[in-house]
Amino acid sequence: MQPSARALIEAIITSLDEVVMPVVTDKQAASSLRSARTLLDHLARRVEGEADMLSADNADALAVCRAIAARFGGHQAVAAIAAFLAAGPHGSPQGRNEAMQTVIEATLRGLPPAGAESDEEAEIRAVLRDYLGRRFAREREMIFPAFLGPPF
Repeated sequence: MQPSARALIEAIITSLDEVVMPVVTDKQAASSLRSARTLLDHLARRVEGEADMLSADNADALAVCRAIAARFGGHQAVAAIAAFLAAGPHGSPQGRNEAMQTVIEATLRGLPPAGAESDEEAEIRAVLRDYLGRRFAREREMIFPAFLGPPF
């Protein structure tokens, strides 16, 4: 579909920058406009790559959950992951992603503090941290360029 969603958003950004911002004199209004511009820039970057990123993250998170359940399934901290896997599909790709993030966070919260855990618990934490690092790397390209501009 033409113009693309990104092109439409970029046209709005250009209009805000070239037509609206030069005539805004109120400091609070200018700050709100910069905030809106920053969010639109983030949305422009996100709209084109989000589906692919979400698919990659879902596949990665599911593989991690399955590997943890297979290796550490009897551990109490892994109960949320086991319940998630037993429940089967969770609706939309976004719904599945949110559900997996919830169980991953619950698993991390269920572990003793770093340094006080067993070798098995340390390994669970390491596997989940590795996954979260990969997730951050996937999202980085959408977040950092958009939010590195001037402060609101």
